[in-house]
Amino acid sequence: MITTQARHISLTHTGPDKLTRAQIAEEIKQIQQRLSKQFESDPEKRNDLLKMLDELADFELGRFFIKNKGALSAYWTWYAILGFNNSATTSPLERFILEKAPIALATQERFSIFQTLLTKHIQSNSVVCSVPCGMMADLLTLNLPEQIKEVRFIGIDIDNTVFSLAKDLAKQMQSRFHCEFFKKDAWNLNMENTFDIITTHGLNIYEKDDSRIVALYRGLHNALKAHGKLICSALTPPPIINNESEWDFSKISQADLISSSLLFKTILEATWSNFHTSEKTCSQLKEAGFEDIEIHWDSRKMFPTFCAQKPALPNLTPR
Repeated sequence: MITTQARHISLTHTGPDKLTRAQIAEEIKQIQQRLSKQFESDPEKRNDLLKMLDELADFELGRFFIKNKGALSAYWTWYAILGFNNSATTSPLERFILEKAPIALATQERFSIFQTLLTKHIQSNSVVCSVPCGMMADLLTLNLPEQIKEVRFIGIDIDNTVFSLAKDLAKQMQSRFHCEFFKKDAWNLNMENTFDIITTHGLNIYEKDDSRIVALYRGLHNALKAHGKLICSALTPPPIINNESEWDFSKISQADLISSSLLFKTILEATWSNFHTSEKTCSQLKEAGFEDIEIHWDSRKMFPTFCAQKPALPNLTPR
């Protein structure tokens, strides 16, 4: 369960976050043509998929999915995790995506696990970084004890247009902590011994090259102080990809999983489909220099959270 400060948050989303049917007409046409050809011999399934596509185009989140192959912007990530609680969701398909799709439920649970770990490890005077920060909701919606003081929140993102949304959220949450934002590429932070805690989510599921994932973790390792904590996550592979899948099917509705697969894989051809077993992620973190790696599982074992520590700096004092 996600426990955050209970407050109505209303954030403006415009431009690329808010699309009309006319703006995605070409993408809809391309998907229609692909599905019609792919399921030419199965007209019933073809028609069901085309109907789902049409329903997807009826609401803003669905239109953004169509335009971006299932990827989410900073605003829509916030919306899918927390923001939809303040909205009147009328589309049955949108309600399914937000309230029943297994990957969405795992993502919401992962967010809650992140916040539990952040609450555990943040101390007074901590410098905490979120990269890519998006709206920095992982930090700004925390319920930290009043005795925790003088904390600094640092948001890093390659897209500096998200900073205004993050600042708006900070204002509405009445954050009592100092916030700073920097435009940087997560793979080129060029920072050393700066942060007590770093959170990162979402980059590795779009990256196919394992060496680049290790490079990402290594850069985050460098940016942490000695004994600093990295809190990250990874999608574990489904059985269709790995026979030893870690998913707990006793907690996953088969019907919801099938519908979700048709939506994200068949219709949208989602681009966030790079999976790693928990063992693989631990191996990558160790290769980057981390130790004392903890795995915190979501109930479905689809989207585990990893809390890893940077070891103490070596003693360089001459003997």
